[in-house]
Amino acid sequence: MKYQYEMKIEIEKEKEIEELDKLLLTKLKIQRNELLSWKMTKKSLDARKKPNLYFSFQFELELKDKIAQILLKKGTLKPIIEKQKEVINSKGLKLEYRPVIIGSGPSGLLCAYKLASKGLKPIIIERGESVEVRVDAVNKFIKTGEFNENTNIAFGEGGAGTFSDGKLTTRSKSPLVKDVLEILIAGGADKDISYINNPHLGTDGIRNIVMKLRNKIIDKGGTYIFNKAFSSLDYDKENSKLKGIYLDDKTYIKTNTLILAIGHSAKDTIKYLYTAGIPLEAKPFSVGFRIEHEASLINKNQYGRDDIITQKLLGNSEYHLTYKGDRGVYSFCMCPGGVVVPSNSHNGEIVTNGMSYKNRAGKLSNAAIVATVGPDDFEQGALGGIAYQEKIEQKAYKYASENYLAVGQNAKDFINKVKSPEIKVDFKPSYIPGIIMGDFWEVLPENICEELRAGLIDFDRKIPGFIEKGFITGPETRTSSPVRILRDENAMILGYNGVYAIGEGAGYAGGIVSSGIDGLKMAYGILKEYDGVNN
Repeated sequence: MKYQYEMKIEIEKEKEIEELDKLLLTKLKIQRNELLSWKMTKKSLDARKKPNLYFSFQFELELKDKIAQILLKKGTLKPIIEKQKEVINSKGLKLEYRPVIIGSGPSGLLCAYKLASKGLKPIIIERGESVEVRVDAVNKFIKTGEFNENTNIAFGEGGAGTFSDGKLTTRSKSPLVKDVLEILIAGGADKDISYINNPHLGTDGIRNIVMKLRNKIIDKGGTYIFNKAFSSLDYDKENSKLKGIYLDDKTYIKTNTLILAIGHSAKDTIKYLYTAGIPLEAKPFSVGFRIEHEASLINKNQYGRDDIITQKLLGNSEYHLTYKGDRGVYSFCMCPGGVVVPSNSHNGEIVTNGMSYKNRAGKLSNAAIVATVGPDDFEQGALGGIAYQEKIEQKAYKYASENYLAVGQNAKDFINKVKSPEIKVDFKPSYIPGIIMGDFWEVLPENICEELRAGLIDFDRKIPGFIEKGFITGPETRTSSPVRILRDENAMILGYNGVYAIGEGAGYAGGIVSSGIDGLKMAYGILKEYDGVNN
């Protein structure tokens, strides 16, 4: 039987932490031969008594029965009731044609990986380039302003998350969380993502994982088609059957199984689906801007200190802030030691996002500060949210002289409702294309600015200096999809047999893990029926 054991230790006791097996023996007061096996299942930071910081550990142990019973009676251990993993038994049917997946973000990638591993040989259509080419295109855009509408920070292999902090946090209690992490580890992620609290991959880590998983999918019979976009369906409505799809270069692919994993920025695809009669509805999302600070300010507030030990063992700190106003204001996609990047998906718009490398070693930290908007704010039917986003993004583009500069403002000036003539913080904002100093009250809707202002004032009470030492860059409008594709419990689009919608673009997920879960859940549904393809 396996048992759970928990303990805390000061972060300064680095040597003891490096020899956890010895520490376990000491803490449990047992002999080495009584500890049959052990593994760490959770590691988190306890900062409740800052600046005194502790690591909290959780372990899964196997012990000799006699000592286990003694420790159980003392309350030192808890028995672990292991859940039986669901076994997917296929009915053995064969798909007529290979399944086609549109998009290679987390939901599409993990769905493709699972289908390929079971012999279904998916075809993955990616409108952008492979990661290797995509990185060069993004770097070129940032340096020169030469924008590619199909290959950028929003589009390309790996999806928008490839150029982010790579957070793996989720509120989901699904057993598929473990499956997602196991697949990422198979792609080269560190094994510690399975037990550390709030794990992240970093943009550099994600790029390598995406490439390795792509190669595994190809090795199992999958096919990637880069730099071509989904254009339209060939659907026989009379017989309720998908016959195939067209790509933007008129390529025709026969398939009876189409999986739309299009991401939250594929506005052109969503607009086509709407005109084609696919059932859609508007959904809430959030808009605002990025706020940036020196990482040391955040570290001192969150850790109570910013010294060599915290930098070495903890790195730059995260925060998560919420304010319950009329709409709800919150921090989103916080990037410790990161930079602010351009994340527009089409010409003539400005959208910001945050990105960190795995080591999170930058001198600045940023997060989106956003307020919730919903159908009542746009009232234009299913596509109203897209129109709302576009109005803000295009206004910002024109405001910044139409050259992909972002709008910048000192946070204190935003609070005081005055335009910022110059930067008044002690750092250079990280947005690489550059900024134009301005006033977000002229870019975002006034009611949103009022909510964001109230939120910042509240956040400043929680992190002193948040306003005085903060600089805002934006706008940030792509927190989640503004549209939901209506589907059944198996992710099949209502009224469209064989056509599925998954991930953020479908409106049912947000972030790498939840999107991955959505893709795996849908894949398992197919695998219950099929174990191969005929063509």
